[in-house]
Amino acid sequence: MTIQDIRTANQRAGRFFFSPDTMRFFKSRVLPTVFEGVGGIYFVTSEQFVGSEGAQPRRYTVRRVESSGEINTATVFNQLTKSKAQIAASMLSHGHELPEAWRK
Repeated sequence: MTIQDIRTANQRAGRFFFSPDTMRFFKSRVLPTVFEGVGGIYFVTSEQFVGSEGAQPRRYTVRRVESSGEINTATVFNQLTKSKAQIAASMLSHGHELPEAWRK
């Protein structure tokens, strides 16, 4: 499965996870790697919040792809570094538990 396959499934399900408005609102980016295994299908997004004090650092979140095409958050939202999110996505796809601090 590719990110494009995931986008298509989400759109066909009538969801808006990847819509330009949604992506722009959260300043979201989608990393290109899909982690697929016995534990499910996962990918990583990053979000950057801009508040009155300026832009916050970009942080990462692991997302799970459901068979319906829906996208769910699999880790703590917007709290992981890029490398930790990639490790978490790989662990989850292989059916492993995450460290407590990474769980949602």
